[in-house]
Amino acid sequence: MRRAYVRALLASALLVGCGTTDDRPATFEVISLEILAPTCGAVQCHSTTTYLEGLAFDTLDACRESLRGGEAREILEVIDEQEMPPDSPMFENDIALLKQWFAAGRPGL
Repeated sequence: MRRAYVRALLASALLVGCGTTDDRPATFEVISLEILAPTCGAVQCHSTTTYLEGLAFDTLDACRESLRGGEAREILEVIDEQEMPPDSPMFENDIALLKQWFAAGRPGL
C-alpha cells in the first residue's frame, strides 16, 4: 500500500512539472510587461537608459517602438536561437508565446 502511494505521489509530481500549459493571452501587454521587460529590459541591457542596439524593452512605449521597426523578426530569431539574453535563455513557454504573438500579426502595436 505504501509503495503504491509513493508511486502515485511521484507520478503526480512529474505531471505537474511536465507539459504545463500557458494560459496567458498573446497580447502586446503580456509580451511587453511579462516577457520582454523583465528578461531583456534590465538597465544594463535593452532599456531606455542604455538603448543597446537601439532597442529598449523596459516600458510599453519603448517596447512598442522597438517592435515596430524592421528588426522585429530579427529580435524573435535571436531569442529563439537562444543568443539572447546572454546570461540565460528565455523560458520555452515565453518563446512559444512570443512566436504565437508574431504569428498573429503582432496585435496591439
